[in-house]
Amino acid sequence: MTNKPATIKDIAKALNISVSTVSKALHDHPNIGAITKERVKAVAEKLNYSPNITAIQFKQQKTFTLGIIIPTLLDHFYTIAVNGFEKVATAAKYNVLIGQNQESLQREKELVSIMQSNRIDGLLIAISKETNNMEHLRKLEMAGIPVVFFARKPINETFSCVSSDVYHAAANAVDLFVSRGHKKIAFINGPSHWATSRDRFLGYRDGLLKHNIALDKQLIEESDLDTSSNYQVVRRLMHLSPAPTAMLLFKDYLMLDVMSCLRKEFPTEYPAIELIGYGALPLFSHFERPPLASLKEQPYEIGEQAGTLLLNMIQHPERDHKPQLISLPCTLHYFKEL
Repeated sequence: MTNKPATIKDIAKALNISVSTVSKALHDHPNIGAITKERVKAVAEKLNYSPNITAIQFKQQKTFTLGIIIPTLLDHFYTIAVNGFEKVATAAKYNVLIGQNQESLQREKELVSIMQSNRIDGLLIAISKETNNMEHLRKLEMAGIPVVFFARKPINETFSCVSSDVYHAAANAVDLFVSRGHKKIAFINGPSHWATSRDRFLGYRDGLLKHNIALDKQLIEESDLDTSSNYQVVRRLMHLSPAPTAMLLFKDYLMLDVMSCLRKEFPTEYPAIELIGYGALPLFSHFERPPLASLKEQPYEIGEQAGTLLLNMIQHPERDHKPQLISLPCTLHYFKEL
């Protein structure tokens, strides 16, 4: 015969006090005396009592579980952002379910469905590169599950988002290029249906205008962010006459492919081309020929602030939560001595 887990009733019976008194004592209610609390907790430990989490969740209509969906944990930006998010969630006594959409809209939809089935209380998401329809996320909100975007946000969607201030970062990158004598500055962007791609482009454009450099559409490319697409756009740029002498890139992982393509296919031009990406990957410091610089973001703080925003929406459902767009500044991180 198996032993049943101890309940609050068992503790109350052992001490000959009411169930409500035991409950209050276990939760350190101020109306319960210190001696009673000590007696209750001592018996609870002796009986190996553990709270019925399911009953607590049912009573509060919460599972105290949050979801986070990212493209991949192989990208250090998202790994660090998850750490920041988990810190905030853990402090608020929430558990976290992590899913990777692997840049697939179909996988993202599956993850959203799984997390909804597991009754998450809220979702933090960096959408996949294929995600240009938000219906699966709007359905979550209609079900009373708040959604906050981070890092990537679709254009013209009314969701709160925490991301990097990529606009001013791009303009600062152009300033640096111009100060080093560059006028043929190319720009390789990410998917155009992201607000973060739009803001990078606007910063690049306004940075050129600031220095009276005409916008040349031939110097602007959009990549699907996979290696094949990255190589293709580099080839197109390098076959221009004249070819660019500097490139601003959507992110550092794209910069790795750009450097590889230039080194293999354009070895004569490669040494003179200066590059700036986003992310400040530490590994560049170990390169014999590193890029010029990278725009250092704040992924940990982005995860923290996005988590705080999401928890506020969950804990105060009665409030009118208007969409918030929070941007954290980037700083230029140099890999070469200037």
